[in-house]
Amino acid sequence: MAQPPFRLESRTNFPMVWVEELDAYMHWFPVTKVQFEYFLCEVNDSQFDESWYDEILSLNPRVSPTAIRGTNYWRAFITGVLPSEAQRFARWCGQDFSLPTIEEWTIAYRALKQQQPEDVAAILGLAKLNERARTLVQRLDTAPQAALKQLGYPRTRAEQMLLRLGVLEWVECRNQASRWGGIGETYPDFHSALFSPESGQPRLPKDPETDRIPYYGFRLLWRPE
Repeated sequence: MAQPPFRLESRTNFPMVWVEELDAYMHWFPVTKVQFEYFLCEVNDSQFDESWYDEILSLNPRVSPTAIRGTNYWRAFITGVLPSEAQRFARWCGQDFSLPTIEEWTIAYRALKQQQPEDVAAILGLAKLNERARTLVQRLDTAPQAALKQLGYPRTRAEQMLLRLGVLEWVECRNQASRWGGIGETYPDFHSALFSPESGQPRLPKDPETDRIPYYGFRLLWRPE
């Protein structure tokens, strides 16, 4: 059965897009601080207390949706989380949510890179899209465009979704020395080293389960039953 091109993730009402090549939905953007704050408010887990979030914000300070600009848009995303914490968020989102494998992420990136950008009106028109999500979608659709132009990148749907010039995203690496790696590309003003997702090869941090890396975030997949 054909799936709608967009749906809202049921916990936070943030958009996901259907990726035919994966037979799954993928978060339209890396998970934002706003989404993670819904999780923090609901989860009954002393691990995620105020001091935990203060540490996270010290690595990549928060920005309100209305203040997002081309010079700070990466602050909208939750970063510095460990893979196990991202998995905990996935379980909270519901059954069949997961971090992508490196193979799944790469398949999605290569497929979306062949597609034209989406008219965000299709997302903004989704019923139950909350106001903060609406503002984030609008701001994050326009804020990175100057960065793309500066670096000479085309704007495909992959760039629109910030699979590039967003954050490095945690992916599961089942056939690598480390279970967890990162892929994507950061804007130099966020992190000076340029990473390219073109090769499909993940970066493998030395201690992914213990080291909080300021430019590592994540997004989830969801497969309908």
